[in-house]
Amino acid sequence: MVVDLGLGGSLMFRVKYPVGARFKRVFQGSLKPVDEVPMSFDSSRFLVRCLSPDKNLLVEVMIPQTAFELFEVSRETTLTVDKLQLLRSLRRVTKKDSVLMEFNESSRVLKLTLINLKTGVERSYTADVREVGSELIGSISIDLPIRFQIPSEDFRKIIADAKLIDEELELRCEGNNIQVVSMLENKMFKQTLALGSPLYSLEVKESQASSKYDLDLLRVLVNSLTLTDITTVEFGPSLPLKISVEMSDGSRITYWVASKV
Repeated sequence: MVVDLGLGGSLMFRVKYPVGARFKRVFQGSLKPVDEVPMSFDSSRFLVRCLSPDKNLLVEVMIPQTAFELFEVSRETTLTVDKLQLLRSLRRVTKKDSVLMEFNESSRVLKLTLINLKTGVERSYTADVREVGSELIGSISIDLPIRFQIPSEDFRKIIADAKLIDEELELRCEGNNIQVVSMLENKMFKQTLALGSPLYSLEVKESQASSKYDLDLLRVLVNSLTLTDITTVEFGPSLPLKISVEMSDGSRITYWVASKV
């Protein structure tokens, strides 16, 4: 659907997410490690995929078309949006707001309109668009041999406790359990994760495997995981760590964290 805004160009997309507070939390948490926000709209989804400046973390946010109250996309569109301006706009979202996003092909700004669900009052803000048409960075496709699901709050607490000891977190798969370890000289944090204590599920294709990850990166992203009750974690020997959460409307946040050598 192509919609004329009367501004000398046609509307590339107009999408409205009904729960503004959730939309705000998704992006406030997931965008912390990155400098800019590459995003893509097509007929089936809204997708953000970006790398941290040091290229050690890949962030992906996917919101399906079915999660939106309104989803008008004339054709596939990719933009790179100023992160600080986008987050500044989203900070103004309240619990009573929905979020409408629009982009016109003749414009260099992403327009965000916050609509009060009770009164209908609208407040509009903009975020500069740095690029139009550049493809998003490719996704990662790796078969990781160890996968477990853990209460999100437990995982957040593990990261916080391990960070008190050192800068590295080691995940070890030892048969039917996962050892989480952080060590520094005469100090050590160690916790055993097993099915039911506190894991919801555990799938193991390699019974002996370990890998280390940067706790500073994990600490930055972990708060956004509490959007849902369950966090899925996947890893393998000296392979990237995949951390993902899926919300009730089908939206998903995925992080890929590089292993430390």
